[in-house]
Amino acid sequence: MKNPFLEFFHVPNSKELLDIAFSRAMKSSAQVSKNAPILLKAKKKESKRIKVAIEELLDRILTIIKRVPMIDELPDFYKELASLLVDVDELRLTLGKLNGILPLLRKLQRLFSKKLSQIETPKDADQIRRAAFGRISSIINKQNPNLEYLNKIRGRLKEIPSLDYTLRSIVVAGYPNVGKSSFVKQISTNKRIEVQEYPFTTKKLIMGHFDIEKRYSQIKLQFLDTPGILDRPMSKRNNIELQAILALRLISDLIIFIFDPTPSCGYSIDSQLDLYHEIKNNFTKEGEIEIVIVFNKMDLASAEEIKSLRKMLNVEEKDCFLINALSGENLDLLKELLIKRYSSNE
Repeated sequence: MKNPFLEFFHVPNSKELLDIAFSRAMKSSAQVSKNAPILLKAKKKESKRIKVAIEELLDRILTIIKRVPMIDELPDFYKELASLLVDVDELRLTLGKLNGILPLLRKLQRLFSKKLSQIETPKDADQIRRAAFGRISSIINKQNPNLEYLNKIRGRLKEIPSLDYTLRSIVVAGYPNVGKSSFVKQISTNKRIEVQEYPFTTKKLIMGHFDIEKRYSQIKLQFLDTPGILDRPMSKRNNIELQAILALRLISDLIIFIFDPTPSCGYSIDSQLDLYHEIKNNFTKEGEIEIVIVFNKMDLASAEEIKSLRKMLNVEEKDCFLINALSGENLDLLKELLIKRYSSNE
């Protein structure tokens, strides 16, 4: 399904809301006979302005509320990922506060309509409309922190990748700075992935696709570039790391674990091995999900470093892939594995 937060558009602040509402209100005109008394015209004109302003605000605030999906009703992946990115309780409270001003605005409209019906001079109508706009402004301005909060979290939620539950998902995992983003950029359709030489560049889940062309059809795979995970207790992991854990736990059909056999990533081989074994033991569903081992930075790794890492993993040369994720060298062998694996499954 598409990211359920894609319809969560820009949330205007209180000034923007009031400017729109009052501008439209002042441009509105009431239907009154030319021969009607001046007092009646004044009542109708200002009543219309108050009504338009309030209805504009009601409509826009309701739209804001409705465009935020009910997180508890989303599929597990989106529900849990949204909970990592924002405080769901605070979001729920914020929407409740916005919803709470709707009856206040409706009450104001009734109150000032009644006051207009009791005026004795046309000048009184203008004063009542000004008073109404003042009360409306007070209510909306008090909601400005809530409006700004919604606009702030909107950016985070809109960056959630759109996941197609009908496609197989390949999750790329490993320590920070081992080359996960470079690998996904090379092998998938997503060529806009940011790649830097320092760790923790990837702070969110990033989606790419890999297409397998068959004679009469096409098989599409989803590649998920995950933030780097450190080898530490789950309780110590931050929300960036937990996004990767979530992808491994809920959507992986195949896990590609990338090692850096060299010291260049800044993390020891022992730490990378501990993380590999944690993922293998906890997220392969007792062997149902395959984990593919990839050694990156073949241009920097010595033969001894590669041999030592294979020995620690207790794997043969044929059981792991040696690549250069930056240049794409040797990726063809991994692509052949994917084509063979998923073509035979169709």
